[in-house]
Amino acid sequence: LSIEALERFVRKEPLRRVHECVFGVLAMESEPIDPRL
Repeated sequence: LSIEALERFVRKEPLRRVHECVFGVLAMESEPIDPRL
C-alpha cells in the first residue's frame, strides 16, 4: 500500500487518493496510532 501511495503521489493524483493508501497502512498497524497524525 505504501508503494501504491507513492505511485499515486508521483502521478499527481489528488491527495485524497494518496491518503486512502496511507490510512490503509495505518489501519494495519498493531500499535495504537497517535491521533494527532
